[in-house]
Amino acid sequence: GYHYARLLMNWNDPSKSKKNELIFAINEMRSCSKQGALTKNAPLMFIAQQGDLYSADKHHASGMNSQSDRERRSVVNLILEACVEANRSNLLQKHSFTAQVARSLRKMNANKECIKIVRGLVTRVGRCHHQVAMEEAIYAATEERDYDSLEVIMNKYEESGYDSNRLHL
Repeated sequence: GYHYARLLMNWNDPSKSKKNELIFAINEMRSCSKQGALTKNAPLMFIAQQGDLYSADKHHASGMNSQSDRERRSVVNLILEACVEANRSNLLQKHSFTAQVARSLRKMNANKECIKIVRGLVTRVGRCHHQVAMEEAIYAATEERDYDSLEVIMNKYEESGYDSNRLHL
């Protein structure tokens, strides 16, 4: 997939191809939004993965993270913008997307944003299939000492049939 797409888009320099793909995804998302059209899932999923990709690209050999707070905030805002668009197309209801969003936000130290996204998911009636996203939000709420959110998400987690005893809290 990615290798052939890169060749088709003439992104022959692997060091720049991820950046070009991100620019393409952002332009696609914003163009669709401006036109009132729904953005396809692939650009939104790629944007949701930026926490993984960005945090991996920005580590020095010493293990220290070199990204500035401004850069981190830009990536977080971009992921949140993708969530708004994903909500319009119901992609936000797919657990694979929300799992990626939650993981990315946590990797970008955006615990409060992770909690907010997941709290929006768990307010719906019935079983919640967003297991990974709920787990990430439980860890985020624990780190942030947000006990109200922790209780809400933990209750939905258990109500949905998941075993909270296996979480490392």
